[in-house]
Amino acid sequence: MGAKEDIEFLESKIARLKVEYEQYFMRVLKREPAKLRDETEKLILLYSNKNVTNTSIKFKYNSIVARYNSYKQYWTRTLRAIEEGEFVRKSEGDEQALRPPETDRKPAPGADEGRPKVNDKNITGVYERYIEARKMCNEPTDGITMETLERTVEEYKKKVEEKYNTKDIELKVYIKDGKAKLAITPKK
Repeated sequence: MGAKEDIEFLESKIARLKVEYEQYFMRVLKREPAKLRDETEKLILLYSNKNVTNTSIKFKYNSIVARYNSYKQYWTRTLRAIEEGEFVRKSEGDEQALRPPETDRKPAPGADEGRPKVNDKNITGVYERYIEARKMCNEPTDGITMETLERTVEEYKKKVEEKYNTKDIELKVYIKDGKAKLAITPKK
């Protein structure tokens, strides 16, 4: 097999590994895909020691390795969050909810843990979860301050209250399609 075919094979292995990790996080797979991850790392190591003279192939290899490294960081953070109990697995599509570490504070009566209502005085937890979700997705967090998030939430809160004619609003921080999302919805 030539270098081009090997790199395309590596790319397909990384894509498969990504799918298997997502399935593991969603509890479709019972075990972490460690064997496939080891095989992928061996293949990366094999080509890191070879001298590739074709610039386009070398660029593609470096891009694939960079993508793999960012996935690896995400997987490691998520596995750590699962071990520490800060990650809530959901079965709805590709969404993953983040929950802040347990503290001495008690949730408001009737509020889901990790999903505070907008009228709760503490938007800090929502802000922290949103920033952490953006970091997990390698999205920039510059310019996102507590104040800007609070203003945005209040603005959309009013729209949701008018549209659904309710004051009982819920904030949800989740990851969908590799992007951090903040949803403001009426509580059911």
